[in-house]
Amino acid sequence: MGNENAAGRVASVLRAEILQGDLAPGARLSQQCTAERFGVSRIPVRDALAVLAGEGLVQPSTNATAVVTGMSVAELQELYELRQAVEPVATELAVPNVGRADILSMRHHLDVMRKETDARRWLNANTAFHASVYRRANRPRMIELVEQLRCLTDRYMYFHLEIVGQTEHLDTEHLKILDAVERGDGPLAGQLTREHLSSSHDFILTHMLEIQGAAGVDGTDVATGPSRQS
Repeated sequence: MGNENAAGRVASVLRAEILQGDLAPGARLSQQCTAERFGVSRIPVRDALAVLAGEGLVQPSTNATAVVTGMSVAELQELYELRQAVEPVATELAVPNVGRADILSMRHHLDVMRKETDARRWLNANTAFHASVYRRANRPRMIELVEQLRCLTDRYMYFHLEIVGQTEHLDTEHLKILDAVERGDGPLAGQLTREHLSSSHDFILTHMLEIQGAAGVDGTDVATGPSRQS
């Protein structure tokens, strides 16, 4: 396997583990240990960690290691502010280009979310539901930015689902977005997407603040799940 393919594989696995909380904020990723884990040399591991650093998921440290970045109220707010500025626009632009196959895909993913109890599979379906729309925007840079921001906020959504649960309000909002898209109403779909993002932000933020208060934390960092080294 070439270094490029190996780096992509390592980055993909580590990214999923970070987003899903298997690698908690503060976990240290040693190039040597990670290389041994994946059965590759340190070069693709170095390249994979550089990719993840570019995505904001890890920070380079000393002695050929990287540290999984923390989760904070401040970051949560910034990420959702950025998403609310970009994703509704992409959605509105995309609606005229959404075809029947996209609508059927949205319905399928909505059905999966209604039945799914596993947080990871629910998140995958949620991502695919929204991507069925905004990827039709014909704005490559905008789509790339939306997907980078969604990737980062998935850490908080996973926290929401694992710790808090309660997706009923999201199901109702998804239904409204689907209906607007199916009727070809781009401005309404964009508006509903903005409200959907605001709702998710408020819901997660409320519980992050409750956890901080219960723990007597006066800062902004929130760590979830067990930390381990790779």
